[in-house]
Amino acid sequence: MRRWAAIFLLAALFAGCRNAGIRDYWRAHSLDYSDIEAAEDQFARFAEEAVAAPEADAIAALDVLFDQMKKDEVAYYIYSDWLDGAFYNPLSPCRNAALYAKAVERLTTDGILSESECAPYLQKRTWISYNQKGQPATLPDGILDGRRTLVLILDLSCPSCKEALDTLAASSEWKDVRRVAIGCGYGPRPDVPGWDYYFPEDASSVFDLRLTPVYFVVSASGTVEISYTFA
Repeated sequence: MRRWAAIFLLAALFAGCRNAGIRDYWRAHSLDYSDIEAAEDQFARFAEEAVAAPEADAIAALDVLFDQMKKDEVAYYIYSDWLDGAFYNPLSPCRNAALYAKAVERLTTDGILSESECAPYLQKRTWISYNQKGQPATLPDGILDGRRTLVLILDLSCPSCKEALDTLAASSEWKDVRRVAIGCGYGPRPDVPGWDYYFPEDASSVFDLRLTPVYFVVSASGTVEISYTFA
């Protein structure tokens, strides 16, 4: 997961400004993965350019990429994993709901992946559509109360989640902001002071617990001010 931070930092050094030729990127570059690191860096540059380009051009480029991927089943699985890491992972600077939705559309209609292989991508497409900056917050009922709120999502079995509770509670940045911790999964319930706690029976339809601890900020009007950020 965190390898993408380093990969995209390197890619940013090479990609430069918006690429008007993004539609033809995969006509000018091969899917040669014999050197897997070079291929991954090449893909990372594409992802960085795609999120900087006009959305219609980036989507057209994805279609060209998938048409190339379909010619090689091994490439299809390799690049599918990279697409997921680039456009879904909150740690990636290329996280993008529209491009991820396009990728999932192709992954689920190209006929390469099985139904069971497609299911996780479909679930992630739902998750990524929630709590985007500027959108109304998607949360279990009864959590928001009309105040600006920092929402931290915890997996109760995750050791680093307790550290996130302590770190965010001690941060001066959130001193005057209501703090809500939503505990999911199974494990001991935390009791760090300064938090309002909620323990819904099942929040898996709303949150990807594999990404915890992650937080976002909701305005007093219920609009997301800061989207998913790793704690």
